[in-house]
Amino acid sequence: MELFPENSTEENQIYFDTSEIDNQIFKQGICEIKIVKKDKIIKNKFKHLKDILKEELNSKDTNIEYPKYFSKIDINNFKYTGILTNNLKRDVYGYSLMENDDQFLGEYKKEIRDGFGIYKFKKNDEQDIYIGNYTNNKKTGEGIYLKIFHLVNDDSNKSLILVDYDCAIGYFDNDIFKTGKIFSIKDGEETLYKGKVNEIGEQNDDDALIFQDGDKIFNGKVVDGNMIEGRNIILNNNFEKEKGYYFSSNSIDKNNDPYTFDFFKNQENDDKIINIIKNYLSKDYKKQIQNIFNKINEYFEAFNDFDRAINSNFNEFKNEIKLIINNINKD
Repeated sequence: MELFPENSTEENQIYFDTSEIDNQIFKQGICEIKIVKKDKIIKNKFKHLKDILKEELNSKDTNIEYPKYFSKIDINNFKYTGILTNNLKRDVYGYSLMENDDQFLGEYKKEIRDGFGIYKFKKNDEQDIYIGNYTNNKKTGEGIYLKIFHLVNDDSNKSLILVDYDCAIGYFDNDIFKTGKIFSIKDGEETLYKGKVNEIGEQNDDDALIFQDGDKIFNGKVVDGNMIEGRNIILNNNFEKEKGYYFSSNSIDKNNDPYTFDFFKNQENDDKIINIIKNYLSKDYKKQIQNIFNKINEYFEAFNDFDRAINSNFNEFKNEIKLIINNINKD
């Protein structure tokens, strides 16, 4: 699974040039709500803004900038709706539409993506979306990377249905997916991989677990996406073991180094492995990933309208998505 779209420009996203905005005009003409240190100006209907700023409001950190403004900017094909500092830096949370058509909705610390966020890359033949944690502009910690190949319209409720996609669910470090699960659907067939990956997203683990074709389970060593050594289990229609065997090879070149087979080696673990896969499938990843996708689209749509954006409870949305991710990540 390639974890970044071709010619990705995420790290080179365009920020707006604040020198083009007159500060006083900005504060008087574009600003909808002013947030001051003591928070006296926020009305009750904006309590969710007060909640998300609670930690800052109680902080003794002298580097926190006030006042802040919940504002909307549309300049030179760059759009931003969210909280800005007094010197026009994106802060706390907001929605950005960059000049390259990439979109980000999430938490900022003075122009830096830091905290929970959702990054939608410009849609080409595929749609790439990252949902999860950022540290200093880098994907770091728990998250999901969704690569969508095919969508269909559901006219009954005016939504989009995921058809074919890859979904990496697990832990990222410095923008790279390191370990977790990769759930894929292609032409109706579901595939599940659990383990580590290399820097280009290929399966790479000494104790990988793979479920594919609806009736095959593999547990063993995978190198650069190739099964090298381990236990293969074939299931019957009742999801019970029909047969199993252990195979090994010293090379990924199967023509020059054919596999050797042992039908009995490690067979005592077969039932345990089958139960692990059953447990994963019982989580209904397909439904949960679709649920996340729907909620993201709803929230992105809300931030296209200023009144809906300022009344949207970002903390509530963030916690709801993080709970779903955490549930999928659990073994």
